[in-house]
Amino acid sequence: MQRRWLALTLLLPGCSQAARVPHDVPVALGSEDGPQVQIVLPLGEYRVAGVDGAPVNLTHAITVSVSEDTIAVVSQCVTPRWNYTYQEGRLTTQPIIEAMCKRGREPAEVAVEAVFDQPEAVLRTPENGIYLAGGGHDLTLFSQ
Repeated sequence: MQRRWLALTLLLPGCSQAARVPHDVPVALGSEDGPQVQIVLPLGEYRVAGVDGAPVNLTHAITVSVSEDTIAVVSQCVTPRWNYTYQEGRLTTQPIIEAMCKRGREPAEVAVEAVFDQPEAVLRTPENGIYLAGGGHDLTLFSQ
């Protein structure tokens, strides 16, 4: 059977970010029974490969670690963390308030924080990455 791809906007019509998501962001349709949208963020270590449809262009990497109950981002001294759960099939986060460096945030760092502050969609890409959208932004993660 040939695998088909569909744009995020077709799968999440109620998502407020649908207008921001480019039409070429693919979501796998894995069976004849309908869309197979992955909403569980797998445990592991990731790098942020893209933010808001563009590659991350910093002198350092932004990484994300997902444990059983915590999402942790590291971008030099910018280290936000969230506790998370899945409620009614959706990723829900709660920030962990901790001291971080006082330097200004790069636009990519602001976008990553916004996505994890208000996650709306977690989807698998055809390249085996993870696409997340929320808080007016989107990002793509790849395993490290």
